[in-house]
Amino acid sequence: MRSFGDLESRLMHALWPAEDGLTVHEVIDRLETPVAYTTAITVIERLRAKGWLTREKDGRAFRYVATRTESQYAAQLMGEALDEVDDRAGALLSFADQLTPAEAQRLREALARAEGEHR
Repeated sequence: MRSFGDLESRLMHALWPAEDGLTVHEVIDRLETPVAYTTAITVIERLRAKGWLTREKDGRAFRYVATRTESQYAAQLMGEALDEVDDRAGALLSFADQLTPAEAQRLREALARAEGEHR
């Protein structure tokens, strides 16, 4: 998987917080810089074809819903980035150095849970 392009990213950032999904018009309304309907629907349908969105009929329109969260997307990108380096531990340590104390604490808690699940 590669990272989203600019418009894909903008569309997904509009869709991720919408638990009940959005119509194409609602997505466009949430963008800082609007795009043409035809451009938006083309990219949204491509995202659906890639498995990032589902759609359900809502009257005469479709409502699009993200299939994965923004956090899941970021985690997948991070995992793929780690797959590209020879020194995974070094990359993880460099990443950890960038964390705030609160983020580091949350990571420690998540690691403790993960260790408990793998025993």
